Amino acid sequence: MTAPTISRLFSRGITRTLLTPHPVEHYVRSLGVNWADDPTGATVVAVDRPVADVTVITLRLPAGVERPAPGAALEVGVVVDGVVQRRHYSPVDPATRSDGLATIAVRRHPGGVVSEHLWSEAAPGMRLLLGDPVGEVTLPETRPADVVLVSGGSGITPMLSIASTLVGEGHCGAGATGRVAWLHYARRAEDVPFRDRIRELSRAGVEVRVVATAGSDPSAPSEPVSGGLVGHLTSDHLDDVAPWHSDATIFLCGPDGLADGLAETLGPDRYADVLRERFTASTGPVPDGDGGTVTHVRSGVSAHNPGTTLLEGAEAAGLSPKHGCRRGICHTCTAVRVSGATRDLRTGEIDTEPGCLVQICVSAPVGDVEIEL
Repeated sequence: MTAPTISRLFSRGITRTLLTPHPVEHYVRSLGVNWADDPTGATVVAVDRPVADVTVITLRLPAGVERPAPGAALEVGVVVDGVVQRRHYSPVDPATRSDGLATIAVRRHPGGVVSEHLWSEAAPGMRLLLGDPVGEVTLPETRPADVVLVSGGSGITPMLSIASTLVGEGHCGAGATGRVAWLHYARRAEDVPFRDRIRELSRAGVEVRVVATAGSDPSAPSEPVSGGLVGHLTSDHLDDVAPWHSDATIFLCGPDGLADGLAETLGPDRYADVLRERFTASTGPVPDGDGGTVTHVRSGVSAHNPGTTLLEGAEAAGLSPKHGCRRGICHTCTAVRVSGATRDLRTGEIDTEPGCLVQICVSAPVGDVEIEL
């Protein structure tokens, strides 16, 4: 008798929930289910470590799983010491890729549970859990005429997907009406992954500058195009790569220092229009007077929050919400705020829209709140 495919047994969302905390293999083998059309995970088909601290992993996505929009990230789950750890990584591929594969890059962080695990353990045949795509910055379906990409460090991956997609669609280059420029900052240009792809984009019409901020010779012939730029972002850098940037749509993914430099260069009004994916997040304290009774709708637990994040309040009430980075970056902790007001501790803004998704690790209640936890 042929074993049923797992998609006939469970929906993707239900299966992800039921699999915790064991790896998917534990359950599938016990059920006698084959891996065909598995909606819960992806298979590693290739691994490369092109530079000292980056693991490049090519995944085969399950049948029926849509590729994330250019700039968005996949939620990837790995099992470390019996616990599922989830992180988000942006595929570098163009939207036109149709072979069912997706390539992600994982930068190794000292002490990072997932990055260290994948650095040492990732190999062809390895299974990874998948979650729903997320992303604050994605390429809109109606493409902007002029696009400027600004990235730093691991921010290279969503920008590579956006740039590759635009090139694949003939948006820029000879005979095209659109323009695409890209400033990428790295400590040393020779440590940047995907250098061959960057050169290809440059030849295809993207104005690219890979800018070394320290300790590198950016004009070395083995490195991607630099235009002689060095140091941190300045107005001269922006003018060099895109003298037409005043009317362009600007995408940003990188650390707070890069964001601060872009904000200073553009001014507050222009910077407000920048589409930003946070690579690191800075949060302020919960103001005096915030707090209230938080009702955790699913668990039926109500507790007073004296002025902490919703995540900390839920943990203090004995709950164990799903979370990852605890810094507002990975979106693992996102939950629906049914009613009430919450403050985003990154911006200080208060939002009251019912049924809104909030990241509970960087949100605090302002008065009484109902949250889907």
